Amino acid sequence: MRKAPSAWLRRYPQPQPPRCRLVCLPHAGGSASFFNDWRNLLPTDIELIAVQYPGREERLSETWPGSLEWMAGNITRALSDLVERPLVLFGHSLGAALAYEVAARLQQQGSAPQRLIVSAHPAPHRQRHSELHLGSDEALLADVRRLSDGAPSLLDDPTLRELYLPALRNDYRLIECYRGTVGRALDLPLSVCLGSQDSEVDADEAYAWAEVSAQVTDFQTFPGGHFYLRQQQAEVLRHLTRLLAGLGEQPWQCWPSTP
Repeated sequence: MRKAPSAWLRRYPQPQPPRCRLVCLPHAGGSASFFNDWRNLLPTDIELIAVQYPGREERLSETWPGSLEWMAGNITRALSDLVERPLVLFGHSLGAALAYEVAARLQQQGSAPQRLIVSAHPAPHRQRHSELHLGSDEALLADVRRLSDGAPSLLDDPTLRELYLPALRNDYRLIECYRGTVGRALDLPLSVCLGSQDSEVDADEAYAWAEVSAQVTDFQTFPGGHFYLRQQQAEVLRHLTRLLAGLGEQPWQCWPSTP
């Protein structure tokens, strides 16, 4: 009997069986829709899956998560039915810490992803101290505007702000209360992406990801701030496509041609 689709995963129409799956985890206050445009810019043999957190869009009425670890457990269970194809996890900001936790759980159950790609966030054990989730609405909104460089947001609309601000505050609580450790090292390739002007993660914090994986393969910097992937979308997706090249292909497809 076929299982019902998981509310945690937004899957997009796929014209052919995928050779691999790219699972994208959004930032604090973000939703699966953040990645909608990526589908048409990725090769057709890569299936895009966007994670949808509770408390937004079609999950607006659901209870907010209690912890980042609780979310990671639920996402891991949702992905466990999809490991017959190679999985690659991409997480941005809060999504990077969450993707790390999911990767660790998948590895522990014997179905580690083929690669973890983290974006715009310090290594788990270098989490910065902050308590914005305890402050005023104005301070929270000011931080969102700062990180977004003034880009338009749903929170600019008073009606939508009333709907989504509680979920945003809870997201801030999740990441501000999260304390990762280096004791659970990953044994899989890990790539780091960051914006050259991102004040939320410096080079030392980014390179610290090498302390949580035995196979950190590359550090890629893109022009821009915390949301560099909006302005550099095409280049980011070219980079991701290069990282996913060859995954899921039959061995004979990967051999070089003969003279």
